Formats: sequence, structure tokens, C-alpha cells
Amino acid sequence: MDNLSELHLDGTAIKELPSSINKLTGLTTLDLTGCRELKSLPSNIHMGSLRTLKLSGCSNLEMFPEISGVMEELSKLYLNGTAIKELPSSINKLTGLPSLDLRGCRELKSLPRSIHMGSLQTLNLSGCSNLEKFPEISDVMEKLSKLYLAGTAIKELSSSINKLMGLITLDLKGCRELKSLPSSIHMGSLQTLNLSGCSNLEMFPEISEVMEELSELHLDGTAIKELPLSINKLTGLPTLDLQGCRELKSLPSSIHMGSLQTLNLCGCSNLEKFPEISDVMEKLSELYLGGTAIKELPSSINKLTGLATLDLRGCRELKSLPSSIHMGSLQTLNLSGCSNLEMFPEISEVMEELSELHLDGTAIKELPSSINKLTGLPTLDLRGCRELKSLPRSIHMGSLQTLNLFGCSNFEKFPEISDVMEKLSELYLGGTAIKELPLSINKLTGLATLDLRGCRELKSLPSSIHMGSLQTLNLSGCSNLEKFPEISDVMEKLSDLYLDGTAIKELPSSINKLTGLTVLDLYGCHELKSLPSSIRLGSLHTLFLSGCSKLEKFPEISDVMEKLSKLYLDGTAIKELPSSINQLRGLTVLDLSGCLELKSLPSSIHMGSLQTLNLSGCSKFEKFPNISDVMEKLSQLYLGGTTIKELTLSINKLTGLTVLDLSGCQELKSLPSSIRMGSLQTLILSGCSKFERFPEISGMEMLSELHLDGTAIKELPSSINKLTGLRHLDGVQSHDSWAPGQQHRIRRCGVRLIYANSEEVHNQSMTQPDYPS
Repeated sequence: MDNLSELHLDGTAIKELPSSINKLTGLTTLDLTGCRELKSLPSNIHMGSLRTLKLSGCSNLEMFPEISGVMEELSKLYLNGTAIKELPSSINKLTGLPSLDLRGCRELKSLPRSIHMGSLQTLNLSGCSNLEKFPEISDVMEKLSKLYLAGTAIKELSSSINKLMGLITLDLKGCRELKSLPSSIHMGSLQTLNLSGCSNLEMFPEISEVMEELSELHLDGTAIKELPLSINKLTGLPTLDLQGCRELKSLPSSIHMGSLQTLNLCGCSNLEKFPEISDVMEKLSELYLGGTAIKELPSSINKLTGLATLDLRGCRELKSLPSSIHMGSLQTLNLSGCSNLEMFPEISEVMEELSELHLDGTAIKELPSSINKLTGLPTLDLRGCRELKSLPRSIHMGSLQTLNLFGCSNFEKFPEISDVMEKLSELYLGGTAIKELPLSINKLTGLATLDLRGCRELKSLPSSIHMGSLQTLNLSGCSNLEKFPEISDVMEKLSDLYLDGTAIKELPSSINKLTGLTVLDLYGCHELKSLPSSIRLGSLHTLFLSGCSKLEKFPEISDVMEKLSKLYLDGTAIKELPSSINQLRGLTVLDLSGCLELKSLPSSIHMGSLQTLNLSGCSKFEKFPNISDVMEKLSQLYLGGTTIKELTLSINKLTGLTVLDLSGCQELKSLPSSIRMGSLQTLILSGCSKFERFPEISGMEMLSELHLDGTAIKELPSSINKLTGLRHLDGVQSHDSWAPGQQHRIRRCGVRLIYANSEEVHNQSMTQPDYPS
């Protein structure tokens, strides 16, 4: 079969190849990819025409045959994923082979003692996890450009590696057993050296000659303790990565690597000193020192004239910076979590490029007035600076968009705003010790968010507010704030106003000027006694007055407020609701639970959008009003714990009612003589101790739960059998099965009260925005 040039056996169940395969003298391609049953090849191969031999994924093939004759035509040999344990020395007879792929050969333990394959360009041994020794390079192999040894068990590299004069890539990533490299390296063509994760490598070799081609050096995750001074000979290196080198204690006493662009020392937790910068290094743009043990930065850091990012986050030992900073290219300075840094340096020159300054979690006590020279700064983050007591007397940073002082618990006074700062849109002062805000706060004409939540010392705001761009004002938990200021101008953009937990006693009538207000939260304002005599907030969506225990009167609704959908009045001292409540045409939730003084509702209710009405625990509420119009959307009516004596026949107009809760209504004596509420699913009469007679039922196939325990009912009418969907009946003697047509005696009475948890409802409904991180 001299003419056969290609033989494809890939994916077959072949277990071995016969030695006669060598008779295929014209064969150029032999493909056995994925032959998982293949265990052996002929003991030797002498196929002079073969160019491609594919054995990838032959996971049971343990031995590669001897090469009996020179096979200079073979250019592709794929052995990756095989179970080969060693390669014969005759592999060197593959004189024309440019690529040898042994990736993932986990059983491979040894290579020939020496390699001298002059045509080899790529050798891939990645993932050969049992390969402990790399052979000597006996001859100069100037064509080998890529050597992948990642994930092997190699313990050292011999000095003969330097004979690979054309080597461009040397990858030793994840070689956890690697303990040493040659004492010196002089590989002039090398561009990438990857030693990431070589966790036992303690020493980096001397660089004996200038290596200007090396562009990537990855030393992250190694056990290197120091770098030699000769590192400066890597004159073309743009990136030096030493991230997570926890044993690294020192760098060369000075650095002058003119091409370096990125130096990453994050997580070098034993590195205490950063070296002097001996020459101007204008190309270095990123310096990451986060998580190191550095105590100070030398003033020569200012020689990094091209530095754009300086990251020192989490440097807990850092106590000082240079007395002044003048780095004109700096864009990001991150000092987050430098918990021993007490002083921020003077800004000696205008630094208009700085766009991010993170000082959160530092021990800084004050900021210098020269901070105003950061003319391009959009964000200043001082969150959690508990020692911060003051800012400069005046602030005039025209580009500032966000100022975050949340949790600066010793910060007592907010400075005057000397110039209009129209770009500042977010101001976070929550958890500070501020007692008042200056009138000049109104100069923040572009402010959209003003957050003062938890400012327990805050006693007053400016007498009037006219901030036309304000969208959110958060005063939650300002427990000493007694008065809300007048609104001098219409503020149509303010949509969220959080006053919950304040000591406010009343709201001014000018609150109606907040024409765009959608959320008004007064939850837990225990001192609140009055609202404006009328409310006309056309955009209001949610009004929370839960727990305002001194609020006795709800105001008139002067205009139709069709957007108000949720009104929480639970726990107030309200005695009645005005008839104008019916103007809340879009109201879906009306919660009056626990209003112990509530005696009545308007004589009739016609709120077409109402879905939930909660009067649970209104112990003085005696009469439920007539339903004047069909209210098909009302699905839940809670009257438990009221003193209602009866329900009128108009209750049948609640055609969409699914839950009717009358639990604990101890004065309730009767329901309408007949009930025909076709949507009702749950009826609770538990604990209605004076309720003696259950009405006739018609058309209530949807009722699935009926709770009668604790009532005075002696028997049920025969129409109870019409409840074909009933699954649960409390207070009736047990039977193995529901027996239609029988009367059912009542036994064992208990009380079942269901009340809403107003705090839980509030927390779910009024999710406030988090502070930016």
C-alpha cells in the first residue's frame, strides 16, 4: 500500500498497532486521537515519510517507541493526554520536529538526559505533574522559542537553560516544587518569564547581562525574599508582578528601570520599606502597594512624574506620606484602610488630573486647605474616618461630584460653601456628629442626594431650603431633630423624603411645595402631633406614619391624589378619618392596625383601587361603614380585635375579597343573613365569643379555609355543603371524611389573632439606598 498517505483511526477502539505499519512507506499522516483503548505501538518506528503523528488523548498508551531511523519529515507530534511515562533518547532523531506537545501527561516522569533537537521551536510539558527533572541542554538550540513547564514537579533548572539563546517564553507557572533557578540568567531573547505560584522559590537569580527584550516578569505568589540590584538590567520591562509574595522583605535600595509601567507589590505583607527612586521614571503609571507593611513613602516618589495610579489600600502600618505631593499625572490615590495614617500631606501644586481619592478608614484628623487644589476631583471618600474632626473652613472644589463622610463619628461641623458648587450631586453625612448645617448648603445647586441618616446630634437645618436639584433627603434616625424647615421655593425634583425616627413635632404647610414627592416616610416619629391641615401632594406614592403615637388627626385631602397607593397609619392616635380619604382613588393599601383610639371611618367607602384594608387591633372601632359602590379590587380585609357588632349586607359588594379576618371580635354577634362573596378563600371568626349563628351560604366555591374556633356557634346550616372547595375547618368535630348533608358540631374553641408587623412592613417597603463603596 505504497500509495496510502493518510490513515485516520481517531476515536476507534484499537488496542495496538502491528509492526507492519512500518510498511506504509508513503504514509504522511497517522491520526490516533482519542483512541482510549490503545495500549501499545510497535517497539520501533521507521516511517521516513511521516509528517504528522497524532496520539492526543490516548489515555492508556504508556510507552512511546524507539525511533530506529532519522525521521526528518515529522513536523507534528501530539502526545498530550497520554499515559506515557518516559521518552526514549532516540526522540532526538526527529531532527525536523518544530513542536512537541506533551501537555497533561501526568504519568511522565522523565525525559532523555539531554535534548539536542535543532529544529524544535515549541516544547509543551504543562501539567506533567510527575515530571521532576528537566534535562541538560547539550547543544545550543537557538530555534526553541517557547518552553512550557507550568504545573510540573520540577525542583530546579540547570544553568544549561541559558543555551536556549532564542527562547522567548519560559512558563513555570504553578511549579510548587521549584526551589532554585540558575544563579544567573543571560537569555537575551527572553520576552516572558512566568514564575507565578512557584511557592517554594526563595531566590531570584542575578541578571548577568542587560535583557532589554524581557517584557513580562511574573513573580506573584513566590517565596522570594528579596530582588537583586541587577533587576535594573531588565531595561525593557514594562510590568513587574510580585503580588502576594509574602516573604518579600526588601527591594533594591534604588530603582531605575526606565521602561517600567506597572509595579505590583499588593499583598507583600512583610515588605516594610519602599526604595528611593534614583532617576525620573516617567513611564511608571501604576504602582500597587496595597496590603504591604510599608511605614512611609520617600519624598522621591514625586519623581514618578507619569504615575497615574498609586494604590496603598490596607497598608495598616503606613504612618506618613511625603510632606507635600506634586504628582501632576496622578489620577487615582487609594489610601483606604490605612488605619494608622493620621495626616494628609499638603498639595503643593494644582493636580487637575486626580479623579479618585480614597481616604476611607484612615486615622486622618483633618484635611489641609490645599485640598482645594485638587481641581479635577469628582469623588472624595472619607467613610469611616472616625478621627476626622474638621474639613477646611471653606470648600470650593468645582469638579467635586460625590463627598462621602459617612461614619465620621467625631466630625462635628460642616464647613461653609464659599462658591457655588453646581457639580456636587451626592453628599453623605450619615453617622457624623454634625449639630447643624450652614445656610450656605443651598449653594450646592446641583445636589441630588443629601444623606444625614443617623446623625443623632443634628438639631437644626437651615430655616429654609431651596435646593432645586435635590431628589433624595434622608434624615432617618436624626433623633434630636425637632423641626423641619420651610420650603421656600417649589422643589419638584425631590422624590424621596425620609424623616423616620426624628423628633419632629409638625410638618409645615410648605411641604406641599414638594410637588414631585413620591415617598414621605415618618415612621416612628413619636413626637409628631400634627400634619398640615390639608395635603395636596399630587405625585405622592407612599406615606408612612406608622408608630406616630401622638398623631391624633389625619388632614383633609384637598385635591385628588390618584398616585398615592400606600398609606400606613398603624399605631397612631387617630380617632377618625375624614370623608375626603375617598379622594385617594389610587390607594391600594390602607393600614390602620393598632390605632387604639380609632372609633369610626367615613359613613361610606368608595375607593375603587383599594386592595388591602387593615383595622386589626382597633379596639374602639365599633361600626364598619357601608360599601357604597362595588369594590372588586379589595382582596384583604382585616378587622380582628375590633369591637364591631355586625357587618352590613353591603359587605357582599366586596366581590374580589379573598381574606376576611374577624378573629377576636368579641362583640360580633352576626353576619348578614346570607353571604355570597364568590372570591372569598379565607374566613376567620376565631375567638368571636358572642357569635352564635352562621349565615346561609351561596356561590362561595372558592372558600378553602373557615376558622370558627372560639365562637358560640352550636350548629352549621346545611348550606355549608355548598362549600365544595373547603379544605380546612376549625372548630368542627373531626371526621375521617367530609360528609355532605350532615350537621357538624362545634368543639374545642381557641383564639386566633393575626396582626401585621409594622416594622417588618416598613423595612421591606422603604428600602433605602446604600452608601456607595
